[in-house]
Amino acid sequence: MNTAQPGPGFGFTFLYYFAGIGLITTLLVAQSLHVGLETGFPAQLGTGVGLLGGLLAAYFNQTLALELPFKGKQQFLRSLNQALSEMGYTLVDEEAGALVYQRSPLRQLFSGRVYVLLSDKSATVFSRAIHIRNLQRRLA
Repeated sequence: MNTAQPGPGFGFTFLYYFAGIGLITTLLVAQSLHVGLETGFPAQLGTGVGLLGGLLAAYFNQTLALELPFKGKQQFLRSLNQALSEMGYTLVDEEAGALVYQRSPLRQLFSGRVYVLLSDKSATVFSRAIHIRNLQRRLA
């Protein structure tokens, strides 16, 4: 089974949010406090806020995998569909043992997709960490 992760892990997610939050914070501090960038204060504050924001964002938004063993495929799919439906997801694509779930277009902007790779005795679910943790609680 192909278990390639269809999304960024912790490192890339951290760098993405750290850079964005740090840059925005630096520029906002410089503009709002009327302090020049050459003083170093806006950059120091931007780095600190970017570090904190990057760590929090990476914790919640990194892509995680969840391995779920099952005995009966149809029963498992019913419980998985029920749990994902309660989370606002619907099945949008199915091909070669892979299922793709997503939310409505507006909610999709901030939540990403859920990918499910099926084998004979288990399923591997990939999504953002916050959704994987929620799904794990629902299926436990």
